[in-house]
Amino acid sequence: MGKLGLLLLLLLLVSLFALKLNNRARRAKRYLPANGFRGVWLNYSDSVWNFFRAKSAIRDACFGFSGSLFTFSLLGQWVVLAMEKDHVRELCNAPEDVLSMEAAAEELLQLRHTVGPLFSDELYHIPVIRTKLNLNLEEIFPPLVDEIHAAFSDIINTQIGEADWASIKVLSTFSRIICRATNRILVGNHLCRNEEYCKLASGFTNDVLSIGPVLKFLVPKFLRPLVGMAYRSLFSHQKRMETLLKPLIKDRRRLRHDPASDIPNDMLSWLMEASPLNEEYSTESLSMRMLNVNFVALHTTTKTFTHAIYCLASQPQYISILRAEVEQQLDSGDTTTWTRDALGRCVKLDSFLKETLRLHGLGAIWMPRLAVSDFSFSDGTNIPPGYFVATAATAVHENDALYENSRDFNGLRFSSMRKGTFGRPETEKDWQYKMTSNSESYLAFGGGRHLCPGRFFASMEMKCLMAYLVLRYDLKTLKDGVRPPDEWFGPTSNPARNARVLFHRRKDFPSASMN
Repeated sequence: MGKLGLLLLLLLLVSLFALKLNNRARRAKRYLPANGFRGVWLNYSDSVWNFFRAKSAIRDACFGFSGSLFTFSLLGQWVVLAMEKDHVRELCNAPEDVLSMEAAAEELLQLRHTVGPLFSDELYHIPVIRTKLNLNLEEIFPPLVDEIHAAFSDIINTQIGEADWASIKVLSTFSRIICRATNRILVGNHLCRNEEYCKLASGFTNDVLSIGPVLKFLVPKFLRPLVGMAYRSLFSHQKRMETLLKPLIKDRRRLRHDPASDIPNDMLSWLMEASPLNEEYSTESLSMRMLNVNFVALHTTTKTFTHAIYCLASQPQYISILRAEVEQQLDSGDTTTWTRDALGRCVKLDSFLKETLRLHGLGAIWMPRLAVSDFSFSDGTNIPPGYFVATAATAVHENDALYENSRDFNGLRFSSMRKGTFGRPETEKDWQYKMTSNSESYLAFGGGRHLCPGRFFASMEMKCLMAYLVLRYDLKTLKDGVRPPDEWFGPTSNPARNARVLFHRRKDFPSASMN
């Protein structure tokens, strides 16, 4: 084939691709809300531009189309965004077989290719989190606090050494601490301190979140199974987890057949109880469940707590406020006496973390759902199958009609709203101001049937971490009062990955090697 033939072939392929894009855009314009749509090709240019200014573009659209659903274009895709309370409520309450969260996650992260069908097809860990984990919060509280104490000693104190103030890279440091503390409750105190295990558990989430969008947006559909297979073979997450868990699973099986044995009260034991009988607690299935639980447990908690440290270090006036409250409720010199009830009375601590979640969530688009059949909102807006619907989370959380001075961080915003402060009994309405609450104006933990089942554990863990932190350390940013800026990638927000904060170990406090 000569040069002219190659040129004609190239022109033909480009023309076919352009025709396909044109048809996709015209179909979206025909079926989705007109708000947010411009010309067919202008929408494609908008979708690229929106990627680089997603937060501000969504905020502008929300207030430009106030009260209405609107279509937002992003990298050649279209998502219908909701901001008004009625629309958010309807999205949350839609049945899973109409607006599907699981289908949305699988499509956006390409889970069937990146992790394999076993990851998405078996979901028996979710009822375990809803029941066993939440029912055992009181029992798992002491080992959680114990591991936090040990992890701080091993990881933070070794970095500080004899220095007065030490510069610590926050995200990587607290990723290790939170992985250890969380997995103390998942697999026990031996494996949670295994460096290889912790690197696998933490790295799995980052790997999936990195490769999933690449497959979604850059790899043609017919190549995704092949690329996914190569990815799974290269990283071998499940095989590595099986190798690490196999001895522990074998020991647990032995304990389960011994009536006199004391079976550890942790996630692995609960999963073995819940496993379908025909799987006989297979190592393969349990390993995948453990990866899945780590996936949902570590990512959000690590990023949220990193954000909280940046807020605390840049506004150190909150340290003394939170410390005074914690000292009033918890024994500062003996963590073995800490109780979940006493921690629950630290309402300012709870408020500080809730405010962190409000202003520094995981992104401008939240709670995505994929329409798997036709869905109609009460205002008549119809969403046909194959399109995404989500909430404009940052626009909701930064709405002055809902929150006074909504873009300003006020760590005591929610504690000041609670009537049950300063010794007064709580009222029935106080729950809405707690960190674990949800509403159409507070979307951090989702809503409807997909309201985060692990939020009570996540809240308890982060409050334990913060209580321990403010009792034993002082913090400040490298440049006084300047918070490391959030890093945005499209509509996704992350705490600054390489930012450092100065830590000072309090000299007037009992040694952290002692309880």
